[in-house]
Amino acid sequence: MDKFEEIGRDIEEALKRVRKFVEEEVAPETEKRTAIFLREASEKLTEAAGWLEKRRAAREEKDSSKVSS
Repeated sequence: MDKFEEIGRDIEEALKRVRKFVEEEVAPETEKRTAIFLREASEKLTEAAGWLEKRRAAREEKDSSKVSS
């Protein structure tokens, strides 16, 4: 039975080391990359919104010129 308890303690210690590694090493890099991704996505969405607005304005201009004719 002592062997199982020893194995359990070893597993708990290993999990603590893994958790510490994830919190201190992986999480900050992931947050950094996520922030970069979100900024890039935001820029692309802004570009897409501009493209849609131009397209809509051109269509409205075209439609209004038809009505005027």
